Amino acid sequence: MSDANPERPERKEEWLNDQWKSQVKGDEPHDESPQIPDEKELQKHDVPLPAPTLISLASGIAAQAMVSMGVFPNPMLGKPCMLLNQAKHLVDTVEMLFEKTKGNQTSEETKTLENVLHELRMLFVAAQNEKNRRSAE
Repeated sequence: MSDANPERPERKEEWLNDQWKSQVKGDEPHDESPQIPDEKELQKHDVPLPAPTLISLASGIAAQAMVSMGVFPNPMLGKPCMLLNQAKHLVDTVEMLFEKTKGNQTSEETKTLENVLHELRMLFVAAQNEKNRRSAE
């Protein structure tokens, strides 16, 4: 790229690593607002994706549910945050997918969806208990 910043590494991973290191060292002031990439930067990540599957759809929704339960950091905040109404909706969505596709699932899809739902339900109960514990303090 001819118009690239000479101080900015070409690969996003290198750039993120450099940003993180400079913030930890205190070389640059920490900016809470996220850096908004330009269109050229985004285009680099527009790569061909695998064919969609029921498992990949359920996994994507499950990941969103886990963010809403505080298992993973919320990308908007950069830290975990419990949004349990949102999490419940997402768990219910995976359950709806499971129920609506019964009879059309492979044995692998059935087993995976059952496992995903079980894990999500257990995580939801744990998140609910943690939120209640924090409220009681």
